[in-house]
Amino acid sequence: MAELVIWPAGHSDWFSCAPDQITWLDRATLSAGRDPTLHRSPRCPGLRHVHYRWELFSRDTTHAVYLAPYTDGSPGHFKEVQAQAVSTLPPALPRFETHPVELAEGAWVVSVGKWILPLRISTSDDDPQQEEPAGTILGPTKENTVAAAQKRGSASPVLPDAVSKVDAYFKRNGLARMALAYYYRDYILGTVAPRTTAMIDVAIALDLSAEGTVGEFKKELQRRIWNEQHHQRELAQFLLANGLIGRPDLDRALRVAAANEASGRTKVARERLNYRHKR
Repeated sequence: MAELVIWPAGHSDWFSCAPDQITWLDRATLSAGRDPTLHRSPRCPGLRHVHYRWELFSRDTTHAVYLAPYTDGSPGHFKEVQAQAVSTLPPALPRFETHPVELAEGAWVVSVGKWILPLRISTSDDDPQQEEPAGTILGPTKENTVAAAQKRGSASPVLPDAVSKVDAYFKRNGLARMALAYYYRDYILGTVAPRTTAMIDVAIALDLSAEGTVGEFKKELQRRIWNEQHHQRELAQFLLANGLIGRPDLDRALRVAAANEASGRTKVARERLNYRHKR
């Protein structure tokens, strides 16, 4: 199991996060209790271990949460973290956390409000307490750990006009937006350890032409965002972080699904799609 350690405000050493409980990034952890604008648990960001991985999530309805890699010459100010962020969790909706971000092995910096927090994930036997002395702001970081983070975290960059391209696609194809909202409903609702909805269930509920329709929508979105496929995990993160799908889209999809069920279209779709699926 990968070990996750953080360097809380007011502490003189690394703190190990227990995998069987949530580590809340509350006002005490981020500011040593000095900033009353930061929230207390559970209305704040947090770190948790689910599905054999660590992830960053947020229930903070006030602040966005920024995640940036920690390298030599790394950001020492919250504005620099925001400028160099590779992932951003927008403020959460009331009672619904934002889509989580999976944390790769390596060294990272989290920014909430005007505060920053260094953290590190490692599967090695290195003891973080044996590292070189803490720096002025962020604390110790090994060069090889940072290089590993960069190597594992490297991915095709998002196209500069990806958001506008996806938005234009959804405006022309409301069914695609609704289907993706239904497909990612666990993420929109902020459930713990969310899962995607089975494509066949989406197709039946919304009376789509085929089980693979959702897959075709996803391929088109990945083309517009990265100009390539193989970005399954990042797709939901991109759509939610940029407000391209959300609770209003899910509510609309659920209303359509309920109407289809009441009118008998769901039964017909189930018979039609299950028959094609078996073939």
